Amino acid sequence: MQVKQVADNLGISEHTIRYYDKVGLFPFVQRNKNGYRDFSEEDLYWIEFIKCMRQTHMPISTLKEIAELYHQGSDTKTKRKNIFLDHQKNLIEQKKIIDQGLQTLEKNLNCWRMNR
Repeated sequence: MQVKQVADNLGISEHTIRYYDKVGLFPFVQRNKNGYRDFSEEDLYWIEFIKCMRQTHMPISTLKEIAELYHQGSDTKTKRKNIFLDHQKNLIEQKKIIDQGLQTLEKNLNCWRMNR
């Protein structure tokens, strides 16, 4: 499957797919005899995984590390799990900060409403 087909199937822009390839997130994607990327079903699962993780704001550098560990084999499962746990911890901390900011904003809006 070529870039356009992948983009259409997964709802990701062709530009994004090419960028991810350029930064090294697809070291395993084969190329056909004309030099075009030829994505397999397994590649599509990986791209869908990247899409989901990017929605959690996981950095590309972290995704690249996960890809490298994955291709080193099952001995890296613990390292990969720890990366996910660290990311989860970071997201929980960010959520706390955002929640505090929302509370402060709500207090300010309430004061503004009362002082009309």
